[in-house]
Amino acid sequence: MSESSTFHVAKTEWKLVGVELHDDWDNCPCGKEIKEICFIENQRNGNRTHVGNVCVDQFIGIETGNLFAGLKRIVIDERANASEDLIEHVFRLGYIFENEYKFLMDTRRKRNLSDKQVGWKIKINRRIINKTVVRQNCK
Repeated sequence: MSESSTFHVAKTEWKLVGVELHDDWDNCPCGKEIKEICFIENQRNGNRTHVGNVCVDQFIGIETGNLFAGLKRIVIDERANASEDLIEHVFRLGYIFENEYKFLMDTRRKRNLSDKQVGWKIKINRRIINKTVVRQNCK
């Protein structure tokens, strides 16, 4: 699916464009069973595929452990704090506005929020879980 036939060149063509948690097992192209799905896109030809979190780290050097930990937290409890990696990722994908990015970064380690802040966090977390794009041309 890459343009280059040389592995070390081919792997530079790809970027992470999404993550999902699955209840059921899926298969990575390498054959391993996976529940943490990483969607990658080739920047040269537009090809898209999915791989597991271990392969995405080995293939394009992206450590997704904290990203998935933050996603799991907000899926379980939409009042929970997203991880810094998840906040960065969803901002790049356009799921949150800049002021929401700042809010989540400022409150990610706080336990006591006002009712208004909790309401805003729930609204943002639902958009993240549902992968709702609010900003276009995000790179």
